[in-house]
Amino acid sequence: MAERGTVHLNMIVTKTGDEGQTYLNDGSRIAKASTRIKALASVEQVAVKLGYFIHACEDQILQVKLPEETSCQINLGQLATSFQQEMYDLGSDISTPITDGEDRVRFPQESVEELTELIASLTPALEPLDSFILPQGSLRVLISHDIRTLVRQAEIHVWEIEEAVNPAVPQFLNRLSDFWFVLGRILFAEDCQTGSTEIQKWEPRQKQDRGFQINPA
Repeated sequence: MAERGTVHLNMIVTKTGDEGQTYLNDGSRIAKASTRIKALASVEQVAVKLGYFIHACEDQILQVKLPEETSCQINLGQLATSFQQEMYDLGSDISTPITDGEDRVRFPQESVEELTELIASLTPALEPLDSFILPQGSLRVLISHDIRTLVRQAEIHVWEIEEAVNPAVPQFLNRLSDFWFVLGRILFAEDCQTGSTEIQKWEPRQKQDRGFQINPA
């Protein structure tokens, strides 16, 4: 896996991919339509969408009240930037095929456990759900839901890779999607405290009001 600081992008147009193939980190060539490259593209989509979240939140600091009179403070921009960094770490791992007896540094399992613990610490701040919630709310809430769905797609694409992959990669993506669902709910709850926003939940098999009103001439 490429070490930080060893990436050189002096030539953007190389024409080496004009026949539908590209290079992996180990120098091998692979079809651009392969599952591995699709997974890489999905991970990069997540990194870009995280940039949208950073822009939407600017320098916002989120205060989260937790049980037993404890609280948590989250710098939203710093949080999203940390995940952007890890998206490229994941991409580097995916782009480096696993070989027998390798001694490469891979994406760490510890990051999966850290994110699992973070989700567990934030979840008690939320009320239990009795139905699926509809993705509505402020821009930062909507981007949070968008990120969680993109991350879930990236996880699916990683599992589709035919060759062996570092198990920490799809596991981290799984947790990351869960994290953005939790964060989106927390952000929505904060918005509800300052406005008239109400949680919209899925109501199975109900007659839906389309909001149409035909006025007579």
